[in-house]
Amino acid sequence: MAAKKKKYIGVRTIVKGEKYEIKWDVDGHKCQHRIEASSEKEAFEQRMREVLAYQEKKSAGKESGGFRSVDFDTAWEALNDDIKSDVKLDKTLGRYRMTYRRIFRDFRNKYFPDISETGQLRLSFFRQYRNYYANDLGRPEGIRTELIQVKAIVNRMYLLGFCSRELMDEMREFKKPPAKKKAYPDISSADIDRLMAEIKKERPDYYMVLYFVKRVGRRINETTLIERKDVVLHGFRPVAINIRAETTKMKEDAPLEYMDGDLLRHIHSTLSGNRTKWLFPNKHGRRCHPNRVRDFLKRKSREVLGIGLTPHYFRHRFCTECGKANIPIADVKAVSGIKDTKVLLEYYSHSTKAGQKQVLDITK
Repeated sequence: MAAKKKKYIGVRTIVKGEKYEIKWDVDGHKCQHRIEASSEKEAFEQRMREVLAYQEKKSAGKESGGFRSVDFDTAWEALNDDIKSDVKLDKTLGRYRMTYRRIFRDFRNKYFPDISETGQLRLSFFRQYRNYYANDLGRPEGIRTELIQVKAIVNRMYLLGFCSRELMDEMREFKKPPAKKKAYPDISSADIDRLMAEIKKERPDYYMVLYFVKRVGRRINETTLIERKDVVLHGFRPVAINIRAETTKMKEDAPLEYMDGDLLRHIHSTLSGNRTKWLFPNKHGRRCHPNRVRDFLKRKSREVLGIGLTPHYFRHRFCTECGKANIPIADVKAVSGIKDTKVLLEYYSHSTKAGQKQVLDITK
């Protein structure tokens, strides 16, 4: 029997009769966010209004010669609304705001005070900004990330009709430096066990989070957002964890559907006597803040091992150990929540001394 066609395309129910997620894609401009509505029909009508408003705005830009030049305060107001419609994370909006001010207030006032509107922007402006960021601000190591953000801002300004197609074409030639693979330290399992034992003695609440990250390779941010209600129970026994789309970087559900005996006991112990909302609460009964966990681990690992580690080290270690053991990539993705096989291969396949020894042992 053929599957029933969805009536309201681009609408997903979050809380029936209260909250819905709408998404649309027009000429490569994607929008996805949540709204309050009394029904799927009302959410779908809101989606259609947004699509029409975007198309009208884009048409108006074409009729006026492709774009309209505005001052940078006006551009930011529109840009701010555009970002809010796409993302809900305060830190993402904050990053846009900080970069925008650095480019079009600090840098522009210092080097290009004669530029007052978006239509005056040229590639030379952004090339000079790159030099300003790397040399004047002394941040050469962060130039790749900054240029990615700059391109994202210019792309949004173009889609809003504030700059020309010619500028967008020029920006494609504005190449960012190649990514540098981070060198991760090769630490023995015995040393990791020693570190975890010291963490457990000093901060048992942080130990609960970090043990989970170490075992399954999940991101620290999504781990600290797991709630008690996300744990699937068979009687009193935890059997799986529903890691929700809104807590993940890729905004997709990434359930952990299997846990071994040690991990089951670990999750069971976090539930025992836990009356908070969170699966891994801190000692005050609130959510463990990722930055606090990160700072603690860096300090403690320096004390114990002489090396400053971050929670992401355990994600890297998880994938590297799985690679050394020739674990199927599909299984690694299922446990770690990594969606992109290319990302897994490109960023987590690092050579190790143990692996190189194995190669040389084979060729004796």
